[in-house]
Amino acid sequence: MSIMCCRVPNFLMGLAERDKPELAGRPVALLGADELVCAVSSEARQSGITLQMESRQARMRCPDVRLYPLDLETSQAEQGAFVGRLAECGLPVEAASWGLAYVDLHAVAATSQTVQPFCADLGKQARGVLGENLVPSIGWDTSKFTARAAASTATPGHMRLVDHNNEERFLRPLSIGLLPLSPLALQQLTWLGIRTLGQFAKLPKTAVWQRFGAEGKLAQQWAQGRDTRPVRRTIEEATPPLSIDFDPPTGLHSEVLEALLSNLRPSLSALARRLEGCRRLRLDLHFDDDSTRHVDHTFVEPMAEESRLRATLSHQLEILSWPAELVSLKSSLLDYGELVPHQLMLFDLDTERSPLRELAEKLSGRYRELFFRFLLSDEGHPLSERRSTMNLLLAGEAI
Repeated sequence: MSIMCCRVPNFLMGLAERDKPELAGRPVALLGADELVCAVSSEARQSGITLQMESRQARMRCPDVRLYPLDLETSQAEQGAFVGRLAECGLPVEAASWGLAYVDLHAVAATSQTVQPFCADLGKQARGVLGENLVPSIGWDTSKFTARAAASTATPGHMRLVDHNNEERFLRPLSIGLLPLSPLALQQLTWLGIRTLGQFAKLPKTAVWQRFGAEGKLAQQWAQGRDTRPVRRTIEEATPPLSIDFDPPTGLHSEVLEALLSNLRPSLSALARRLEGCRRLRLDLHFDDDSTRHVDHTFVEPMAEESRLRATLSHQLEILSWPAELVSLKSSLLDYGELVPHQLMLFDLDTERSPLRELAEKLSGRYRELFFRFLLSDEGHPLSERRSTMNLLLAGEAI
């Protein structure tokens, strides 16, 4: 295969700053419909704001942060223009996520020397449709993951071309954060001292399978440079629609939600095993007065977590006008894509109770008081070891 990855870093925030120049240089975060952070400026990121953080948590991390709702309609239009411009070359193009697309070049070029002019031209085309503020970076390889890793490590306006015989050497020092594993899996790997793709690639296959399942097995193959996924064109109705009949008809939102999740769960599990998630979901509801209602929801990022899907669908059903009791429902998974790599946090931020205190209390019950608190006792003392003390932290004390 011969695959080019065109990536516009921080696409959503770049669009916001392009349309509102006064946001440049300020701590800014964009919120999705679920009130979670879906894009952050570099200034906000430096203050500790991360993706999928609640707005309340973002304000606690940075009181000066400016929170704006994501203009999803405009973002989708710009994404469509970006992918459409790449597709004008006549080659297969797959939109993977916001500002990121793959182009299948195997029909025109297969080596770094021959693909270079194609990559340069397509990069210029993408920059022309998005403007000077949204500069893409280009990566190329024989597989999707390595091409995306190459684009992620290339600076905007540049390209990184990785030949097949250099894949292992290129991937070896890169962070495991490039893999779209769950936060728990990434955290466990970090605790085990596994921080690079090279370290992860060398782990025993059986151990990876036992601890992380099919997702971990696939991620390890990607870390080894073995990714056989072809570039697929963006398609409608990625999976057959699922129909649910309610006999007798029901007006209970909770009953409809549970039935819907039960039918969607196999598709979500299959996507998760491929490190993919739902990007667009459509619901067609038919009521016993012969009326119909439609819900067409686009997720900011591909999603495979049932808890997040439950919250989103519950909200959509609550705000929908129900003219009568529901007779049947049809759900259609219209689009899916690669899961987005997560940003690790040591603990969830919660002002009501410190997770460190909970951890200290659990361990103190087994090992007694073994925790110490650092106190700055004499900041100006000439001897560094006399400037601070470590006091025993007793059970029940605030941290």
